[in-house]
Order: sequence, then structure tokens, then C-alpha cells
Amino acid sequence: MLTIDSLLGVAKPEYILRPHQIARRLWLEALPKKSQFTKVWLPWGYPMMVNPAESIGWAIYSRGIYEMPLTEALWRLAQPGDIVVDGGANIGYATSILPARVGPRGKVHSFEPDPRSFGELQRNVTEWEERGQREAFVLHAAALGAQSGTATLQVPASFEWSGGRARIENAAGEEEATSELDRGITKLEVKLVTLDEVFSQGEHVSVVKLDVEGFELDALMGMEQMLREHRIRYVVFEELRAYPAHTHHFLQDLGYSVFGLDHGFFGIKCSIDKGPRVEPISGLPPNYVATYEPEKTVRQLEHGLWKSFGPGRYLY
Repeated sequence: MLTIDSLLGVAKPEYILRPHQIARRLWLEALPKKSQFTKVWLPWGYPMMVNPAESIGWAIYSRGIYEMPLTEALWRLAQPGDIVVDGGANIGYATSILPARVGPRGKVHSFEPDPRSFGELQRNVTEWEERGQREAFVLHAAALGAQSGTATLQVPASFEWSGGRARIENAAGEEEATSELDRGITKLEVKLVTLDEVFSQGEHVSVVKLDVEGFELDALMGMEQMLREHRIRYVVFEELRAYPAHTHHFLQDLGYSVFGLDHGFFGIKCSIDKGPRVEPISGLPPNYVATYEPEKTVRQLEHGLWKSFGPGRYLY
């Protein structure tokens, strides 16, 4: 429904720098919300099937972009020919950004343990492969963990409203309280793999993106050898716990600098050795970058206007 909040909501860079999105957003707000999968064209020219009835799907459907600081960081850090990783790929939003950057000589490894999300990921990747990047994608129906084996995945009862919120049981060894909403979950046994095993031949990975619903520390522990050898240049990860959390300490102990990803109207901002601003209204989760090249990385992230969308793509 079109409201005053809808009108105020378009006063953001993802709309102002792409004026056509203002009319689209207001038009969509005036219509009943769809509940079937619909094709959306992303700013980097990739089509994507999303469910507008699901929170992530609605954000992509109405704005054509999701989690701007994360999007911008992946766009700027991945380079042509790189090997990159999307840990917790869901239906493939971050996966779509990476091949647009690494090109035909690069590789994108995407990990998603939820069978329903993995099916949608496969469907989206199939369409991208038909657009000329058949050799770019390596899909893994598995979660990244501290060791190989199996784990229990908790899947919310309503995938339409909770897509992307499946989580490994007892993430990072912590007991989670069972709420009223948790009682409708389905528990599935899923495969666990480690990045140290996947890249056991000394490969170098440019970017590892992690959004694994509280299982980030386990995933990092499963790539400890690569991190010690500095065979991973950047880790872009979500961490809901306040800075400094166990994930931050783990990476810093291995020689990585950590900073939060913030943004202003014109571009991305780095919060050195502290967490990003928490925006309860927007609901954006806190994301961080860890790297062994902090000064170079901050310059790379903060220079110029937004590059993943808007006019900044053509100015720098």
C-alpha cells in the first residue's frame, strides 16, 4: 500500500541515483504484493527470480538491490580472473554479483545447505550460464563448517516469509532459546565441508563472503589454514554480535585487520576496528571486512561514488 512512509523511503541513493526506480517502487507499493516468483533485472545486467512475499525477495523486487554496503564491497573487491566464495548463498543474490566481476576467467563457488534455497539458486544460475558464463559457477549443496561431516539445519516453517533464515543447529556451539516461532521448524541433516578441504591444492581465493546465520565462526575455523597462509585476501562477513565478537578475535589473531561496513549517501565508509552503525529501521545486518591489506582495502572501498549501481559505474 502506498503511504507517506513509502514516499519518504525513496529518498535514498539506490533511488535518487537511479530515478526510474522511484516510479517503480511507488507503483509496486500501490499494488497488492505478489506471492509467486517473479523475474527482476539486477543493476549489473543479470536476471533473477525472487519471491516478493519474502523479505529479501521484496527488497530485491522493489529496489533491484539488497544490502548496499555488502553489495558494494563485493563489487569493488572481486576482480577479473579471481576465485571467489559465496558462503550461505541462499537463492543467489551475492552469487550474481561475483561472476559479473570475475568474468569468464574467474570461478564462483557457492555454498547453500537448505534444499529449497539451493533449488532456487540452481534455477537462477542456470539462466546466468545460458547468458555465456557456463564455466564460472561451482555449486555446493553444503554448509561451510569447522570440519567435514553432517549437521542439523533448522528450517522455518514458512519458506515464503523466512527464506534465507535457515540456520545450523547450535551455531558456534551455543544453545539457542526456543521461541514460539521456532516451534514450527523442520530439521534436516545437511552436509558440512571446510574451505581448507575444498581448496587443498594451494589455491588462492580473493573474496570469501559469509552469511550463515550465526555459524560464521565455525566456517572461519574450517578455513584456518588458508587464513594462516594468507591465501584468502578478503573475508566479507555478517556478525550480529557486538564488536569485538569471537569472529573478530579469530581473524585478528591470524593477522587480519577488521572493520565495519558503513555507508553514506554517496558511497561506502569503513569503520576501523569497530562495528558499523546499527540501523533498526532499515533492518540491515552488520557486515565486516577482514583483510591483511587494510590501508589498500580502505582506499579501494571508499574511493568515489557507488560503483555497483548508478552513475559511479561509468566514472571510475
